[in-house]
Amino acid sequence: MVLADSTNELLKVDLLEDDLLSVAGKIPLQRVALKAFADTGIELLVRRDDLIDPELSGNKFYKLFFNLRVAREQGFIRLLSFGGAYSNHLHALAAAGKRYGFSTIGVVRGERPAQLSPTLGDAEAWGMKLIFISRADYRDKNEPELLAELRLRHGEFYLIPEGGANLHGALGMQLLGQALEQQLKGDYTSVCIACGTGTSLAGLAAGIDSTKLALGFSVLKGEGGLGDAISTTYRQLRASDVTANWRLITGFHAGGYGKKHPEYLSQFWQDFERNSGISLDPVYTVKMFWGISSLVQQGYWPRGSRIVAIHSGGLQGRRSFACPS
Repeated sequence: MVLADSTNELLKVDLLEDDLLSVAGKIPLQRVALKAFADTGIELLVRRDDLIDPELSGNKFYKLFFNLRVAREQGFIRLLSFGGAYSNHLHALAAAGKRYGFSTIGVVRGERPAQLSPTLGDAEAWGMKLIFISRADYRDKNEPELLAELRLRHGEFYLIPEGGANLHGALGMQLLGQALEQQLKGDYTSVCIACGTGTSLAGLAAGIDSTKLALGFSVLKGEGGLGDAISTTYRQLRASDVTANWRLITGFHAGGYGKKHPEYLSQFWQDFERNSGISLDPVYTVKMFWGISSLVQQGYWPRGSRIVAIHSGGLQGRRSFACPS
């Protein structure tokens, strides 16, 4: 384990060749001191999964790991997935396709704009075929009729759900949890991660010791069936007789997914990056760290707690936001 006060050294990994648990065990943990932690006796460690490759970083690396290997083993040459104009998942998938010789298709919510977002611009430059569909049709993205039509028009493909939200994606995150457990030998109180689809939280919780707690900070304004989705995936990974060791934390979405930050969150973002030297993504990790800081101030964790926060990458998304100077 590398425990450091600062680090920004990228790792070089191979999704199709490297041993995932070995890679996950090399991720450094960085101490970060936030103002909210003063005089609390609480220690915050940031697991720097953003340092896994600039294009395949964070939870996207873990969620694609088994999906790409299964696609290769089953003889697929084409990968298809869904996402929005600023999707970290589509960005990573396009990069992986270019690197490992897969043809990729990204089905994007909404009409094609006059100018692509930086995210989709990269994806298209890396060879991803972008298909834009109406928001109404996008809501049917999991329906057999839409998938059959896509196969008819574009050929057979290996389907990866939006955000890498399937069992293979969760299995990758489960190995991250196992690696963290080995790194710290159980010497921590709880582990935190930002939540979109909930796949990362379910896998992480299933990977750590059942006596430890995984907290997922939702970035969505309306969680809907997110809790049920997490529970279903979690039970696929861990025996049903084990008490669920995860909690979904809501109320820190700051207006909703991808929305402009309110001033208080922008100020927190700026202060965090200046004090820690760690860059955050605007949609996920900044909200998680703001949530952690707020909960510490509210006395959520007892004195002497040791909290681990997973930095889930996604830094490419900074190009579409007004980032701290």
